[in-house]
Amino acid sequence: MPKLLARDQNSKRTRYQAQRGSAQITALQARVAELEAQAGAQRVLQATTPTERLNTLLSVSAALLVTHELEAIMTMIVQRAVQLFPGASGAMLFLAESESGDLKLRAASSGPTSGLTSYPGVGLAGRAFLSPRAMLLVGPEFELALEELDPAKIAWLEQVLQPWPPVSALLAPLRSEDQRMGALVIYGGTQAHMFIPRDLPFVQALGDLAAVAITETAQRERARLLQRNLTQTQSLHAETQARLDTAQAQLLQSAKLAAVGELAASVAHEINNPLYAARNSLYLVEQDLPPDAPQRQFLEIAQGELGRIARIITRMRDFYRPTRAELEPTTINDMLLATIELVQTHLRHGQVDVATDLADDLPTVTAHTDQLRQVFLNLMLNACDAMPGGGTLRITSRARRADAKQPASIIVQIADTGVGITLEHRAHLFEPFYTTKAQGTGLGLAISAHIITQHGGQIDVASEVGVGTTFTVRLPVLAAGE
Repeated sequence: MPKLLARDQNSKRTRYQAQRGSAQITALQARVAELEAQAGAQRVLQATTPTERLNTLLSVSAALLVTHELEAIMTMIVQRAVQLFPGASGAMLFLAESESGDLKLRAASSGPTSGLTSYPGVGLAGRAFLSPRAMLLVGPEFELALEELDPAKIAWLEQVLQPWPPVSALLAPLRSEDQRMGALVIYGGTQAHMFIPRDLPFVQALGDLAAVAITETAQRERARLLQRNLTQTQSLHAETQARLDTAQAQLLQSAKLAAVGELAASVAHEINNPLYAARNSLYLVEQDLPPDAPQRQFLEIAQGELGRIARIITRMRDFYRPTRAELEPTTINDMLLATIELVQTHLRHGQVDVATDLADDLPTVTAHTDQLRQVFLNLMLNACDAMPGGGTLRITSRARRADAKQPASIIVQIADTGVGITLEHRAHLFEPFYTTKAQGTGLGLAISAHIITQHGGQIDVASEVGVGTTFTVRLPVLAAGE
């Protein structure tokens, strides 16, 4: 019995010693693994020397000098951050929204972003945004910052950061002078000693490079927008100035025409007084003559001519104010053909051929027939004068349908193959008293333009020196009652 008890105790002692030896071996293996991990980390840290990091920062700076696209800049920053700190499991760059101030994820070393948003003071990005300089978070402070994120953001980070969970992070604010722009967050792995305080100057330098590049890109974009706005403003200014010049020219022409009208009314008034005195005197003389007196014939001729002068004076006085009773339906083609007949002698003497192209479907226009005939006659005579060596006078008419910009109208063109009009003279063609003819009065085209304007139309000129000139008259077709 004593022998059995002794054998049992020896067996228990042997099992205890075996178990103790196994535990010691396991502890030693864990210690060896930890030492190997530390040695590996030390080798990584030694492999990334300050000189190599400086070279990396210099290469980043050189690349930013030639890269002006914001997305490319941010992508390069997060990729180089992972290379600059070998213990990093990922890097993310946040920019502050201009309106809300929220921090939006704009670039991640893992690839496309998910629209992740943070807020100043919340989470790692929020702490980095408010921090004055770069800082290292590790231990409980890092865990607290990570726990401030909602579960959805934690789940996304768990997918893109490997290994998980990280136990440290390098944070750097993106600042330009006094402006806070965003934050750079570099996550460490599961080894807390992978990031050390000596990394802070390098992560801050990388953040400063990113801030400068982003600011410069934003300034370039702002300068481009300002240049575009300046170009648009200059274009609008030029257009406005052109309109102002046109309005001033029209105002000046209207003032000159008003002066002509006032002069005509004044002349008519001054002539009317002696004219009526002469007519009354002839009437009194006629009353004293017998019916068969030979002088009565001459008195009738004198009274008839004085009456004609009176009618001319009346028309001259009312020329700029035609009465509505004088307006009547007018067929433009008939008027053009009749006017051509009036200038036939002038055309033959000047060896000018006439070519007509008159549309058959022209509607009638409501107009002062005599005044329009005066316009077309003046344009045809001017065309003949522009062809002293002969040429071709081309007269065309056509109808234009109404559209959103203007009503239906009739377009008449009177073109010659003459000497043409220089640009210098073309700008003053419709001004009163402006003429290039030795015996001209300078009123023909001014009066013609006024007549067309009074009819609600428009007259334009196109000319090329040595080729010829074309006058275009547009007359609106008014409906009944307009």
